[in-house]
Amino acid sequence: MKGICCLLIFSLVATQSFALYEADSKVVKLTKDNFKTLVLESNEPWLVEFYAPWCGHCKALAPEYNKAAKALDGIVHIGALDMTTDGEAGQPYGVNGYPTIKYFGVNKGDPIAYEGERKKNAIIDYLLDKAREFALNRLGVEIKPEPSNDDSKVVVLTDADFDEQVLSSQEAWFVEFYAPWCGHCKQLQPEWNKLSHQADIPIAKVDATAQKELASKFNIESYPTIYFFPAGNKQNTHKKYEGERNAAALLKYIKEQKPIDGQSQKAGSDVVNIKSDDSLNEVCKQLCVLGFLPTDKVEQEDGVQVLKKTALSLTGRANVGWFVGEQFDDFEAELNVIGEGYPQVVVLDLSAKKHYRFRRQLTVDNLNEFVKGVIKKTETGQSFSNLPKLNAQKTDL
Repeated sequence: MKGICCLLIFSLVATQSFALYEADSKVVKLTKDNFKTLVLESNEPWLVEFYAPWCGHCKALAPEYNKAAKALDGIVHIGALDMTTDGEAGQPYGVNGYPTIKYFGVNKGDPIAYEGERKKNAIIDYLLDKAREFALNRLGVEIKPEPSNDDSKVVVLTDADFDEQVLSSQEAWFVEFYAPWCGHCKQLQPEWNKLSHQADIPIAKVDATAQKELASKFNIESYPTIYFFPAGNKQNTHKKYEGERNAAALLKYIKEQKPIDGQSQKAGSDVVNIKSDDSLNEVCKQLCVLGFLPTDKVEQEDGVQVLKKTALSLTGRANVGWFVGEQFDDFEAELNVIGEGYPQVVVLDLSAKKHYRFRRQLTVDNLNEFVKGVIKKTETGQSFSNLPKLNAQKTDL
């Protein structure tokens, strides 16, 4: 009698521990008896998990799978088949490990392996994409994958170079975290490529399924996830983009962003007349644009106005200051400015210890383009060891 009681208790515990999906779950219990009727002969899409009740990965998946099934109730069928009791139904589908998840879409005889993240958001995104494809197929619309090659200027980032490229940069960045199989990501791709030609900041992408450290660091749970990293300080300042996924909306969002590192639009547009080392050090903290202007007041004011307008577009990226030409000739000599007439402009990058000579006509567009080239490291500069000191200001001019 004692042995029978122990056997009954063991059976009860085993049954309870193997019950990954309760009776009220929206996950449909599939068996060898109903699999053909419910799934294979259905005119609707199904996602099917082939599992074993003792499998740790299956137990970890169960709560996420339950939540996805609840969210998609009435939209896409989500089912689960216990291979330990009804394995013959799953045998034709190459189930060699648990859980194996297959999507049964238009062609029920050739289901597609789900290889995405085992989280509710990822499962939902995947199935909504598949439901759209399924519906368009009913209308006779052929779904063509986006071409893998394009002429985009999108920067591909990895675990190895993300910090150096993005977080250490004074430039703003717009970054998409995607999955190669994600339908929404494929729809975004041509718009993201178009944006890379239109935006004046780097547009980048990260394959979150391959770059695991970055996916974990930025809590990527669904695809695509898009973050804006503002100019200047990037310590916990990134913002998630939640708007429309077309180039026009994305570009509008970029233009609306303000600097995060304590520089207001008004402060960023100030152009300082530098007359001392203190004012020079205040302007040249990271990246600075230095104008050397003529003594003629009219020409000088024209140069100041160009610098002011340029400063407005560089808010949060670079500070701007100016000198009266030949006031600090030793300083000018250090920057190879002296003896070439005015106006002259030099851009100093304190972090890279380089200075860059601007040699074009002094217009807002030309100077903007040049400074952004310095930021993106497409311009060539000369190295220096330390920020030069100002010599005594001349008083006889």
